[in-house]
Amino acid sequence: MTSARLGPELSALRRSAEDLANTRRERLSSVHVLASIAARPSAAADLLHERRMHADVLLRAAQTLESEADGAVGRAFERACAVAARMGVSEPSGAHLLIALINEPRGAARRVLTQCGADVSRLRTAAMNLGLGLIGRRRRTGRREAAPEPLRASESTRRKSSTAVSVPLFPPAPVRRSPAPPRTGARAPDMQPAAALAASESSVPEARAASSRIAVLPAASAQAFALDAQKFPALSSLGRNLNVAFARGELDPIVGRAREIEQTLDVLAKRGGNSPCLLGLSGVGKTSVVHGLAQRIVENWCQRRAGNAGKPADERIVVEIPVGELLAGTGVRGALAARVSAIRKEVSASGGRVVLFFDEIHQLFADDASQELGSELKLALSRGELPCIGATTREEYAKAIEIDPPLARRFSVIDVDEPTREDAYLILSGLAPRLEAHHAVRYSEEALALTIAWSIRYLPGRALPDKAVSIVDLAGARARRRGQSQVSPENVAEIVAEWASMPVERLLASDAERMLHLEDALAERVVGHQEAVGKIARILRRNAAGLGSERPIGTFLLLGPTGVGKTETAKAVAEVLFHTDMALTRYDFSEFSEAHSLARLIGAPPGYVGYEAGGQLTEAVRKRPYQVLLLDEIEKAHPDVLTAFLAVFDEGRLTDGRGRTVDFRNCVIFMTSNIGADETKSVQRRKVGFGGGESADAAELERAVTAAARRALAPELYNRIDEVLVFSPLARNEVREIARRLLSGVARDLLRQRGVRLEVDADALEHFLDAGGFDPSLGARPMRRTLARLLEAPLAEKILRGELSEGDVVLVGVESGSLAFDVLERGSALAAAALA
Repeated sequence: MTSARLGPELSALRRSAEDLANTRRERLSSVHVLASIAARPSAAADLLHERRMHADVLLRAAQTLESEADGAVGRAFERACAVAARMGVSEPSGAHLLIALINEPRGAARRVLTQCGADVSRLRTAAMNLGLGLIGRRRRTGRREAAPEPLRASESTRRKSSTAVSVPLFPPAPVRRSPAPPRTGARAPDMQPAAALAASESSVPEARAASSRIAVLPAASAQAFALDAQKFPALSSLGRNLNVAFARGELDPIVGRAREIEQTLDVLAKRGGNSPCLLGLSGVGKTSVVHGLAQRIVENWCQRRAGNAGKPADERIVVEIPVGELLAGTGVRGALAARVSAIRKEVSASGGRVVLFFDEIHQLFADDASQELGSELKLALSRGELPCIGATTREEYAKAIEIDPPLARRFSVIDVDEPTREDAYLILSGLAPRLEAHHAVRYSEEALALTIAWSIRYLPGRALPDKAVSIVDLAGARARRRGQSQVSPENVAEIVAEWASMPVERLLASDAERMLHLEDALAERVVGHQEAVGKIARILRRNAAGLGSERPIGTFLLLGPTGVGKTETAKAVAEVLFHTDMALTRYDFSEFSEAHSLARLIGAPPGYVGYEAGGQLTEAVRKRPYQVLLLDEIEKAHPDVLTAFLAVFDEGRLTDGRGRTVDFRNCVIFMTSNIGADETKSVQRRKVGFGGGESADAAELERAVTAAARRALAPELYNRIDEVLVFSPLARNEVREIARRLLSGVARDLLRQRGVRLEVDADALEHFLDAGGFDPSLGARPMRRTLARLLEAPLAEKILRGELSEGDVVLVGVESGSLAFDVLERGSALAAAALA
């Protein structure tokens, strides 16, 4: 590999490694490269120094290792360049080289790091953030910075997949520094007992074995929080003790959500109105906040039992009561009130230790339940006699609780927002060991990182972290069923593509080459209009490269006479982008000429018929975010209908009749119109047979039609369109090419269905043009009708009369000014083919 390709920093590191090996009279290995990184002042060296990995330490540790395979050093530098390229960095640095060394599990550098006690997984994560430019060089201080809240699960060593992708490989994630190992007889100051082992600088297998805090919890913790079934029969039969569930390892480890947990603890400590209500979208982790609360209580108890002075003792017991089970079997009036009364008495008997958790709490205050519970439940909440945690969505809270001000005052609202990209990545990394143990597979770090990136970009209708966890869970199940040992980016791409109803090639880099030759792909279906096709391709490439704004992929207005290929262009784009022309939804805007017809597109408002059904447009996009929308004859729609699209064109979103925001950023929008048809006819009258090569007439036509469109459309609508494209009338040679393609389709269908070959000579093709197939004012549609009349109808008669059988060849030519059909039967056809 040449120095020019390596760049200045990697070239210097390679020379330094070679000099180091020569000085020590040793064979060059990846350890010398690693030591060179540690010896040269850089941000990558700081990462090693923070873990006490200095050059002399690494070289001493390497003396006990076996030699590595030939060419390991060269491959490391090649992988470093590849890593930098995937991260979008022009020149590779020491951080990229460090990632490449860590990614080789059999390399000497990786083995030295493990032998020296480094957590290579965390080191790699920090190097990735450094390579992406998300962190800069550390300030050297005289003390180690305080460790952040430890992860609930240590990351495993995951080898990078070589698959290149079209989106950033790694989501921005905060650097997780590994705390210094605690001295004998002491514990890390901010570490909880089980987490101390998981976060220590141990080898990767040991860290994976200790990935869950639950593994080292004392068995007594489950007994300390258990409820006596005889004293608490209602709570024991209806509820689930989350403290005990966590102590027994039945709950997944919770990563993050410290702010929401602290807010919940604050509300529970209030003297009155001590019932927090967690509000958030479905899937953002409201239940996880409560599980994290139980987790913190148990861990705090373990700390104090181990003799660590810390926070005040908290021995509350969180009991989850499913609302559905609470309401089940209470059809007899008074049964629900009696059941709630029994629960309230047991909560009171616990001495304030029990805190109830009601998921979907709004169901408790639905019409039937609310009438029976009534003021009794409100009074218990106001007095603090029934401390509980509720969880529901903002919409359900508004409908069931907020409309009753006295009831709403009993709760303290805590908003649970969707986690950031970085937090979601940490959550997924924390859950990965549990998923790996369940599916008996390994997750590559690229698969986890891409799950976050792709779910954010391609599944906007669902919330993190639920959608990301569901993706990796399903990908693990599929990989295990196929006999794979590792979940790769390809496995994740399959799941995301299925959920987003899009081709998997759009996710992987194999699609990039096709996007570079987009004009050629579109030209396979669209004849002529090279300039218009080129403009469309440039807009689509911009979005494929990730440079699109918060707008749809592309918004195009196609103008021109009928039959010139406007609709065919939209179908071609759907096929090229989404690998099927069925990924297109067409709306005839002549059906939306009244103002009230907007309700058909976005859904009826509350209280009107059809409210629950949703809108034709918004529901189609919600179910299939990646598609082409074809809005035909927009000039015939009511102005109010077009005004509703301003937000779609400008911000890529639209609010439907039910108040839900629908994302249009993954759609390509084509609008067609016959605006300017009079100008087209006037140009044709001046020059009959106008073709794409007549540049002067084409420019005049484009100016006239574009000016007509600007006059017809509102300025705010016209100004939000990416490209206004004028499709000129088709010339004779272009219609001839369309006829040739149509004939190829007829021949293909005839051969597949009947086994009969069809051959049409050039004279017959010209006959079709002269017999009505070419009309400059009607485009390509007359040719389709002419072929149906002159070719397909006679062939159908011959088939029905039994004149054509499998293996025959039909020759179509012209004799005496009319079409002639000659049939070569199977034997004659074989003989003719042999002579040819």
